[in-house]
Amino acid sequence: MQPHAVLETVLYANDLEQAAWFYHKVLGLEMPREVTDLAALFRINAQQVLLVFDPSVSDQPGRAVPSHGARGPGHIALRIDPEHYDAWIRRFSEFGVAIEQEVEWSAHTDPGRSIYVRDPTGNSVELITADIWRK
Repeated sequence: MQPHAVLETVLYANDLEQAAWFYHKVLGLEMPREVTDLAALFRINAQQVLLVFDPSVSDQPGRAVPSHGARGPGHIALRIDPEHYDAWIRRFSEFGVAIEQEVEWSAHTDPGRSIYVRDPTGNSVELITADIWRK
């Protein structure tokens, strides 16, 4: 017996409106609910969501769930189709999002490429074409 999927991933941001702009407008993730004081919710696919919490709210005592204890920038890697790689480069440019780094994967992994950017609150966001953890 073991867990069989990641249901949610959580990042933290002090400005949820900026996070909503990035993940919804720039990345195109569905936003099934309005931003609240606590969080912004983004649907990655039918089974997975990205939650962006405001740590000043999520860390308050007395909430229904315990504090996750995390603060500061995190990292998320989202898989993209290889044929869309160049379109993502253009899209980031159109939205004024600086590309932090591009990486070519080959040694000890499936070949592929990654684009690293930062969301407006400092989280590292990687768009990757390869399944680098398969081997």
